[in-house]
Amino acid sequence: MTDTLFADVSTFQAPVDDDYPYEVLSFRSNDGTYRDDRFADNYRWATAAADSGRLACFIVYFYWRPNWQETVQTCIDLVSEAGGPHPRMIVMLDVEQGGNPAGDQSDGVNHAYWAVADWLGDPRRVIGYANAADFAAMWPTRPDGLRVVAAGYGRDPQLPGQVAHQYTDGGGWGGGLPEGCPPFGPCDMNSADGLSADEFAAACGIVAARTGVRA
Repeated sequence: MTDTLFADVSTFQAPVDDDYPYEVLSFRSNDGTYRDDRFADNYRWATAAADSGRLACFIVYFYWRPNWQETVQTCIDLVSEAGGPHPRMIVMLDVEQGGNPAGDQSDGVNHAYWAVADWLGDPRRVIGYANAADFAAMWPTRPDGLRVVAAGYGRDPQLPGQVAHQYTDGGGWGGGLPEGCPPFGPCDMNSADGLSADEFAAACGIVAARTGVRA
């Protein structure tokens, strides 16, 4: 069985470079209106790697905030300023309780989801991220067919629509799987269990075949 591993990084790690070993990469664009200062470098590398065939796809994610209109627009602005959106780009909504109001936030999260889907022209290219508790508390009403990267360190939460599992934050939860990778060192790591990189990309709406020379 094939599993696809990939890192999830932000301003807290070095920018990505050609030492990165995997065929999928996830990196942050913004937290609300805060612009991640690694985004431009990571996006530049990721688009070139996708164009060459080195990456099957890449994920740009933002941390959802109740000012969802400004949050979505910040992501759109960052990607647009970098020349995107790239056709092999997936956008992920990072839904967490940290710093957000308690309780059901489905209305605001779903509005953000559909705003990004309208921008990209394909809701399959918009996915979610959450742990089990936040998924249940904050996003109980979700779009049909939503794909999810589920966070669960030390256990697989197997959330509805799960397409990958964030199994560690780099702190020893991997059970033998990598706790990070070059050039980042320890970092959040994910596994799309049972999926090749191209199968993961297709599950998230990236259906065109890769071209170019793969690393």
